[in-house]
Amino acid sequence: MASPMVPVNAVTMMRLFDSGQLAVAGGVRKIEVSDGAFRVHSDDDEHTFDAVINAVNPPPRAIPRGAGQLVTALLADGSADLHPAGGPAPCDPRLHVVGDLAGGGPFITSSIAGVAARAARAAQTIVAADDGLP
Repeated sequence: MASPMVPVNAVTMMRLFDSGQLAVAGGVRKIEVSDGAFRVHSDDDEHTFDAVINAVNPPPRAIPRGAGQLVTALLADGSADLHPAGGPAPCDPRLHVVGDLAGGGPFITSSIAGVAARAARAAQTIVAADDGLP
């Protein structure tokens, strides 16, 4: 409900599912290229597809490789701690973490509108703090 699929995409996907041109394969363990197609091995079966799309999300609060050094530095200098549910949680009130990376609270995949709202609140907090400086 927070980030619904664009209706035109939903209609297209349903048409492709109904026509048999699109399928979902769960429990995938291995994908091999074979004679110009993809052989997909799952927990229960094996299927061959012309194209494969990886639609697997990273685990909640996973730290992307590109953010690894930053998060490590924040943890090392005490600016952040890892929340028990995962993700960095700021220890310094000047630090703001926005989006899926943020630790604390229930994990809900961030929408563009949600990230924009959190970023706006963070910016307002930073500006308000700067207003108190000489």
